[in-house]
Amino acid sequence: MNPTGRRYLVAAADPFAHALLAAAVAAPLGRRAVVTAVMAGTAIDVDHVVAARSLRPVAMLTMATRPRSHALLATAVAAGAGAVAGGPVHGWAAFAGLGSHLLRDASDSGAPTPLLWPWRPARQIPRRWAAAGVAALALGSWFVSRRAAAAAGRLPGGVDGGGGTAPPRTA
Repeated sequence: MNPTGRRYLVAAADPFAHALLAAAVAAPLGRRAVVTAVMAGTAIDVDHVVAARSLRPVAMLTMATRPRSHALLATAVAAGAGAVAGGPVHGWAAFAGLGSHLLRDASDSGAPTPLLWPWRPARQIPRRWAAAGVAALALGSWFVSRRAAAAAGRLPGGVDGGGGTAPPRTA
């Protein structure tokens, strides 16, 4: 396969990779929050069409940098909207799904990612930083799931072995 064909193939697989990564980091939060994370982690790439002003893959793949919405600032705004719409668990899920997307993009060999826009220019990060960030997001999801379980009145760790489906305690 020629290099251009390979590049198109990798780009076509990108949404699936982002969805899997978003699902992995949000898994401790439960199925509904995983859906939120996957939706947020994949829907953001609509910004490529807007930034490239074209549906043609070549236009999207040849941009000098990824769109500015691929920034932590936009991720924080989306997380706030998710929290308002669905509560703190869904707010965190949106943040984790988008954050994992940005970390993956910033550590690949594609166009630089404006992670810290508007304070810093777009750039790439080492893969080990991205891996550490993804691990931190998964750990954050675990903490948020424990906090949500405690707020719902479940026993720490859950009487069901930590799966988060134990019935609430009654007084």
